[in-house]
Amino acid sequence: MTARKNVKLGEIAIILNGLPDAKQHELVYKASLITYNFIQPNHLGFFNDMHITAEIKRQTPVDDSYFIRENDILLKRLNPDIATLISKDMPDTTFSSNLFVIRLFEEYHPAYIACLLENQGMAWLNSNITGAVAAIKSISTKALKALDIPAIEYGKQKAIGRMWLLHKKRIQLLNSLAVEDQRLMAAVIKSVTANTGEEL
Repeated sequence: MTARKNVKLGEIAIILNGLPDAKQHELVYKASLITYNFIQPNHLGFFNDMHITAEIKRQTPVDDSYFIRENDILLKRLNPDIATLISKDMPDTTFSSNLFVIRLFEEYHPAYIACLLENQGMAWLNSNITGAVAAIKSISTKALKALDIPAIEYGKQKAIGRMWLLHKKRIQLLNSLAVEDQRLMAAVIKSVTANTGEEL
């Protein structure tokens, strides 16, 4: 590991911008089209999860580097608010041009970088965002590459990354508990009001 205090994200990762969202016109011979799974920004969940994927048809094959791989980090290009760490390879799955894929070199821990991007990195990116007056804000590849990353020892990176993933799970469990508690409360109220005049 380098002794420098900071490195630029562009020095430790490949940053890819995805495929255009616009559907291509289907050819007369539909069999010549290639179908891929397609991740869009609204498919990303807050809990480092992913909702359903869409499909996209292409006339030419997608380069293998644009398939989603284990340890890829997905980040929205427009109004970035969360980072999503991919836990396993997703064959034949590519991604929207409104997403960035950040693919790290081996000496940096992906969950650590995802944690930084989602927390302190977002504040930095927001100060380098374009269209700040507009409702929709956009980040650039250049701004991402220039992001300072603390070059701490790998074991500490791993510990921070694990804490971030556990934090996500805790929030998800607490959210599920709150939803279930609200459902239970609604059921009790319904039961009581349906039996007006009867004692509890």
